[in-house]
This record gives sequence, structure tokens and C-alpha cells, in this order.
Amino acid sequence: MRRAFASLILTSPLLGGCIVPVSVTPNLCREIGAKDGLQIRLAFGLTRPDGSVIDTQDWQQFVDSEITPRFPAGFTIIDAQGQWYDAAGQRVIQEKSRIVWIIASATDRSLQAHLRTIRQIYQKRFSQQAVGLAIQSGCSSFESLPVE
Repeated sequence: MRRAFASLILTSPLLGGCIVPVSVTPNLCREIGAKDGLQIRLAFGLTRPDGSVIDTQDWQQFVDSEITPRFPAGFTIIDAQGQWYDAAGQRVIQEKSRIVWIIASATDRSLQAHLRTIRQIYQKRFSQQAVGLAIQSGCSSFESLPVE
């Protein structure tokens, strides 16, 4: 037992980059008919380096041409206020941003390529230093419930 525990501790750092779709609350997920999957959030800043703002039309064109074709099942866009540290300018920057929340299957083999492409295109098109990415495993359900 002690050897197995030590082995787990020693190998844990090796698994740090892996995403394992294991529900934290498997009984609840099973009871409500939810499926294991990934919850992905992409954070997009809306200010270019010259201070100009990425307007609604440019943002919507990006969504329509780059995000929608890669995630046609759907996603949610949330208006947000972001803050990040600009190491080059040695200052904190605050800017309006948008979070795109996507629910996806961990078995989707194109997921990594889609996320990488979306991030790279946005960075290039709008002169951004980065596009934030957060991924969590969990369960979700988008099935209709009967109305009583």
C-alpha cells in the first residue's frame, strides 16, 4: 500500500498536463443523465496594442468564420472585464473581453487543433499577445426536461 501511494505521488507530476474526464460527483451526474465532458473557456481581449477596440462587427465576423464552424453544436459568449500583466510594458492592463464557453467531448480528436487554430487566428488577426484558455473536466446535460 505504501509503495503504491509513493508511486502515485511520484507519477502525479507526469500527469499534470493530462485532462481526464472524471466527474467529481458521478452519482449526481448519473442521476440527472449528464455526460462526462470538458468545459472549455477561451478569454479574448478586445483592445488592440494601439488602443483601438475590436468592434462588435469584427468580433461577430470572427465568431462566424472561426468559432462556429469548429463548434457547430453551440457555445456561449459572455461579456467580461479582463486584467493581465504586460511584462514588456511592465504594467497591469485592464480591458473589455469576451469569454467563449464550450462544452465538448474529451474524445473529440479535432478538439486540440480547433482550439489552437482559433487562438492563433485571433492573435494574428487582432494583434493580440495571447488568448486565454481554461479546461476543466465535468459533466453536463443539454437535454430537454418534460414540462409539468
